[in-house]
Amino acid sequence: MTDSSKPFAIHVVCTGNICRSAFAASYLRQRLSQLAPEAFVVTSSGTGWYRGLEVPPPIRDLAQRHGITVDDHEPRYAVRAHYEAADLILAATRDHRQIILAEAPSALKRTFTVGEFADLLRWTSAAPGADPEAWRAAVRTAAMHRPSVVPSDIPDPYGLPREAYDEMAATLLPALDVILEAAGASAG
Repeated sequence: MTDSSKPFAIHVVCTGNICRSAFAASYLRQRLSQLAPEAFVVTSSGTGWYRGLEVPPPIRDLAQRHGITVDDHEPRYAVRAHYEAADLILAATRDHRQIILAEAPSALKRTFTVGEFADLLRWTSAAPGADPEAWRAAVRTAAMHRPSVVPSDIPDPYGLPREAYDEMAATLLPALDVILEAAGASAG
């Protein structure tokens, strides 16, 4: 398979892979598959995952409220192979981005916080649609313009009251919707 026929691979990373990255990957995967099922592959993992972690009920409720499901999500530990396989790596926080880059320095030009990448898409007016090659070009352009925006973090709601999950969604969803809009997908 040539690069031009290879789906655009997005990998989302947080700590346990049960809240932020689980929700974000499911949200992007389900929306992008409605647009172009062959054009995108969305996966996720966690830098602090351990056996026994499960998606908490507030994330399941949040997903349902936004018309998606996380029922098929299986949390997993982040490894270098995940980063190497991705065309775009979206980290929940700047700390996650540093962990990723310590493990895979060659991923620098493909690794952003979720908010940072959304801001760069807006800043560069990128609209790659459902074309994987156009997305790869948009990532290269975003990397060149990285100094133009300030990275932001998605707050971790794990173990906190339900309001913290709503706060997470209020920060995460607008960034995800920018990515979906750039693909031409419905943001839900």
